[in-house]
Amino acid sequence: MNRMRRGIGLALLLASFVLSPYRANAEELISIDANHRYEGMETSFSKGYAPSVRKDQMRLVIPFLSDAPLAQEAMTVGVAFEPSESSPFVYKNYQKRVKKSKKGVYLFRCPIQLKKNRVNGQYPLRVYVLAKTAQEVIRQEFTLYIEITDGRAKRMEEVGDPYGEAPREAAPVGLEEEASDEKEEVTHQPRILICENSVQGGVLSAGEQKAWALSAKNCSGSQPVENVKVTLLSEQSEVSFEKNAWYFERVAAGGQMELSQTITVSQKAAGNAAAQLQFEYEDGKGNAYSSTETVFFSICQKQEARLTHISFPEGVYESDTAALSFQVVNTGLAVIYNARVRIEGRGLFPEKEAFLGNLEGGASQEGEIAVFVGNLAMDADGNLDEADEKYGGTTGNVIFSYENEQGEVTEQSQEFASAIRKPKVIELDIEKEEPQTNQWWVAALALSMLALILLAVGLYLRMSHYRKLYRG
Repeated sequence: MNRMRRGIGLALLLASFVLSPYRANAEELISIDANHRYEGMETSFSKGYAPSVRKDQMRLVIPFLSDAPLAQEAMTVGVAFEPSESSPFVYKNYQKRVKKSKKGVYLFRCPIQLKKNRVNGQYPLRVYVLAKTAQEVIRQEFTLYIEITDGRAKRMEEVGDPYGEAPREAAPVGLEEEASDEKEEVTHQPRILICENSVQGGVLSAGEQKAWALSAKNCSGSQPVENVKVTLLSEQSEVSFEKNAWYFERVAAGGQMELSQTITVSQKAAGNAAAQLQFEYEDGKGNAYSSTETVFFSICQKQEARLTHISFPEGVYESDTAALSFQVVNTGLAVIYNARVRIEGRGLFPEKEAFLGNLEGGASQEGEIAVFVGNLAMDADGNLDEADEKYGGTTGNVIFSYENEQGEVTEQSQEFASAIRKPKVIELDIEKEEPQTNQWWVAALALSMLALILLAVGLYLRMSHYRKLYRG
């Protein structure tokens, strides 16, 4: 592998501000893991990682770390090129959604196509990261420098002299002084930048169509641009665009190009997305230029949940405790946070509210609230207003609330009816039964007495018999 890479001659160099400590400032949360080697890497970044190349395709692997929890444990990573005719890269949309691995790293693997006729040299490659925390949307860029040594050598007209001037033919003898008096005209590239983007930094809702106000400006104060072609590239299949190409014959210096259209977001879209606008144009002398601008979107799912199956007795008695049962259903795809249910009603005093926590999309949960029944004249502190009726019909409200990721609260309320009644006093008539005495011992005593009497009689008769015999 090392021989092949030396033969190809491709080395990856990182700018010093990227290598150490991979943070542009203290507020940036995303960094590159320079100390560990992952699948697809022969060495770590700190030990000189270089991407592999096979058949004009560079396989780039970058491990990202986050200092804060990210929404859905995912980030969007893409590549933005520095436009140049001599660039070795084939311009495409390389944006990917990267999920957090079990090792806690966001591993971006991206095959980048190289031009067959690439020219040796160093070329910048900008890698951008889009992520979302509970508090904000993060966008960071990391600049890589790719050194190509296996391509063709630069021609003299491409190299120029060490001071950046294009080489010139030697002036004929005798005309050198005249030629030196002539100043070479310098042509600056006119720049085109996005000047209006109505969705930048905003949030698109899944399942909606939105008007997108988008304009690009020729930032040159003196040069018009001509033969302008604008191409919109995006790999987001869940976001569709009304137009993806425009042509402008001429844009004056300081002029704008209107690129507005309608965006359609699918029902299941979520997370961060990006699209690239590629500009190809010429100046007044026919010099060709190209540039790329990237626009970013944040898409959120609509939260949809409802309260169902509310049940409470039609009639309750004062001083009783009744139960209110219900069911909460998350009918959307987005998570609802801190779901709660409470009730309010005249003469009805719940023991506490029901806290259901977070519910994933499509989930449901049942709950119950114990309600102490007072009377219509009683307030929450137990005080009575003697002028009010105590018993009769009453209405209550079941209030269901939940939050989104930003902590914004949504509430729903449903009404129910019941009646508070005077407590009944129930008297129980219990018949007194005569005590039943168990007489077995009396019978036993009588039998014993009878046995003793019979025994005494027997003894008496026997003794009388013996007396008669003796006398006789």
